[in-house]
Amino acid sequence: MLASDRAPHGPGASAVPSGVVKVVQERVVPCGLEAVRRLEARVAAKLSDVRALETVTADQFPGHFARVVQGVLSARPYQGAIVRETPASQVRAILRAGREGWVGPEELPELAGWLSGAPAEARLDLACELLHGSSPDRVALLSRWVWNPHRRTGILSEFGGPPATSYPEAQARLGEVRLEIGALGLPSASFAGVDVVLALAYAGRLQTTTDDQLHSGGLESLLPGPFPLATMILGVRRRTTDAGR
Repeated sequence: MLASDRAPHGPGASAVPSGVVKVVQERVVPCGLEAVRRLEARVAAKLSDVRALETVTADQFPGHFARVVQGVLSARPYQGAIVRETPASQVRAILRAGREGWVGPEELPELAGWLSGAPAEARLDLACELLHGSSPDRVALLSRWVWNPHRRTGILSEFGGPPATSYPEAQARLGEVRLEIGALGLPSASFAGVDVVLALAYAGRLQTTTDDQLHSGGLESLLPGPFPLATMILGVRRRTTDAGR
């Protein structure tokens, strides 16, 4: 099952609507709806950059690929190695396979093996972004901060329901989250909108955890707020002009 499929709602099988509403009310609305919609537009532009990798000329490809990699692995020392060591043909094959629909989330570990120059976990995150970018309305984002297949962690648990145990199950859960936020109209029913909601939820969790740990030391005042953190998590910090919110 893909995130674009309408998943059956049953006891213990789906995201809890009240959980989605709670996340939107606590993590999204306080940021301001216009700012959130602008962030969604930047995420949509990032996804467009990913798709452009399939059609840019050979001389343009390294620069475009480097920009995409930096947006996914901005704090990683091996982003240059990925660009140097991964042939353009491999990246384009992943994008084509996702666009044509003959691979899905369950193939992500295999697709990560098509990439080179980085440890397995980093390659898996990049494969998630490439597959998501190739067909964002069909395949939801499944980087490890969204759902970690090994540790069964990630922000997906914030939206209710039992822990996902497989990529297809996590995709179905994200499809349900999309339906719920679409019903709320916040920020929209696109998967760029889902990415934004997930990132704001994750940033809010990080901020809350850090504040709880540092509240007596004053260091929390040096940290960015949830909105700037979300722009960093989404890899669109260089695209935004209101990261200080």
